[in-house]
Amino acid sequence: MVLMIRYSYLQFAQSRVKLRLHPRVQFLRKSTSESKQVINTNFDLPQFVSVTHMKRHFNKKNINYVDGFTCLSLDCSYCGLKNSTIFINKTSGYFLCNTCKKSGSWNTLESVLGYPEKLISLPVDESISSGKDKWSRISKHIHPFTSLSERGKADLLKTILEFQNFPLTKLNCLDLHVDIKHNYIYIPLKNNDDIVGYKMITKDGEENTFPPNSACGIVTTKRSSKAAVIVHNIKDFLTLLLYNLSENIVCLPHGEQKLPQSILPLLENYDRLVLWLGSNTASWDSARVFARKLQSNRCFLVSPLEEQTSVYAAHLKKKDVLNIISTAPSVSHPSIITFNDIREDIAAELHNADKVSGVKWQRFPTLNTILKGHRRGELTILTGPTGSGKTTFMSEYSLDLAIQKVTTLWGSFEIRNQRLAKTMLQQMVCQPLEKNLTKFDSWADLFEQLPIYFMTFHGQQELTTVMEAVRHATYVHDVSHVIVDNVQFMLGLSSREAGFLDRFSRQDQLIGAFRNFATVYNCHVTLVIHPRKERDDEPLTANSIFGGAKASQEADNVLIIQNKTNQSSLKMKKYLQIAKNRFSGDLGMMSLDFNRNSLSFSNKEE
Repeated sequence: MVLMIRYSYLQFAQSRVKLRLHPRVQFLRKSTSESKQVINTNFDLPQFVSVTHMKRHFNKKNINYVDGFTCLSLDCSYCGLKNSTIFINKTSGYFLCNTCKKSGSWNTLESVLGYPEKLISLPVDESISSGKDKWSRISKHIHPFTSLSERGKADLLKTILEFQNFPLTKLNCLDLHVDIKHNYIYIPLKNNDDIVGYKMITKDGEENTFPPNSACGIVTTKRSSKAAVIVHNIKDFLTLLLYNLSENIVCLPHGEQKLPQSILPLLENYDRLVLWLGSNTASWDSARVFARKLQSNRCFLVSPLEEQTSVYAAHLKKKDVLNIISTAPSVSHPSIITFNDIREDIAAELHNADKVSGVKWQRFPTLNTILKGHRRGELTILTGPTGSGKTTFMSEYSLDLAIQKVTTLWGSFEIRNQRLAKTMLQQMVCQPLEKNLTKFDSWADLFEQLPIYFMTFHGQQELTTVMEAVRHATYVHDVSHVIVDNVQFMLGLSSREAGFLDRFSRQDQLIGAFRNFATVYNCHVTLVIHPRKERDDEPLTANSIFGGAKASQEADNVLIIQNKTNQSSLKMKKYLQIAKNRFSGDLGMMSLDFNRNSLSFSNKEE
């Protein structure tokens, strides 16, 4: 039984969940000398390449290229076709051919440019291959929308998408399919003319995307326009079809959750992009993040005011949709603003007062009462005595948010990723894994769908190396929550990075770096920090955080796990103290009752 558990656990770590790691991080691999799994840390960390370096290389090789908004583009010598183009991301160096779908990193492309025969060995983007396979399998069991009767088409649109008397001729631009048995609608996602995935809309109107985390295609109209309106779901897309727009309409594969870099070449030819993403300030945040990724000087944002929370909502309220699109404000310069620039932000907050507070926890309702929610752009500090359960609590805290589609990047320098992921899986299902081995595969499949990424840094790491990984993941995967556990593993560094600073000064430098990152990238950062040595009978305070005062000063939220011993029964009780809350100012305590079967603090929350 022990061997079975160990094998199943390792299988989870590598085969099933695959620990979708940051590109700078290696997957778990089998050791050639041992049967156990090891983490390979002997590798070169790929870094963002500068645009200048890429241009110099092209000039040196006499290769013609076009400098676009987000990509450099050049003819694909492998395809040899007239319109085949390789797009190279100007930030990450990731490249993709729009015809043969060869893809990879800049380092790979740099080594084969000028040698067409070497391009043959380059791989096709894995997400594209996966999406094609999924569509090929599902298309055997579905039927073209055109095969339905006129009444059947109208009834389906009314039942699933709540459209009354939708003009069916407007759907000619879409290759709709239906599952007659289950009343599902299927819409293919295309990368140019290739189907690379699909959206499925259930009879309840729920929209799902396949592949679920990295679809490389969009749903779009094909008008000869240099402008496009970008929406996050099919209902808004279909609503815009009702209007005589001169702009193209684009529906993103993953809504407001993420914008894969493989999508950027499909939007490269547009001079004007209007982003109308959703119904709350989280959508507003995503729109601004996407605008930065798409090149903000061509982007215009529709704010989520009450009367225009979505295209569909504005249509139902008979608002002037065309005017809303044409008057959408541009994204301003990031360093210079006026009141007029933030006027829409303030109006959006007032109209969405209950949503401005952020994503609500489902497992910790007391946190919602005190902190109000989890918000982008903030810095949270978690501290507590050694062995108090900081990592266990933070894994469940972040899991709760990830289940609600908060894309999360975990940097665990103290706990191996296998152990961390196993803990999170057990917390997700609230049952001991060892006693439910037959359910492991189905549970792992569910966990694999969560937007969680892991860095394989372990032990002492340099700040510059970690920040490079974090910035890369934030750009490529649209990460909105970064967790570093714990900060002390980034302090015992060589003098090459730290100069002659002591550990306190280095920690202040680190806190400042993450504070700046959270603000600039509009990403929530949670840092786990050990406390200073205190007397066992004294409760910890915000001043107990190791290092100087900068940590508690810079933090928006300070969370402290407190151990309290009942003197009569000698039983220890844990509490989570919210010692600082910059958003609302509310402070308080939350009981933490640990359940060993589920490794959860939430089951018995008072």
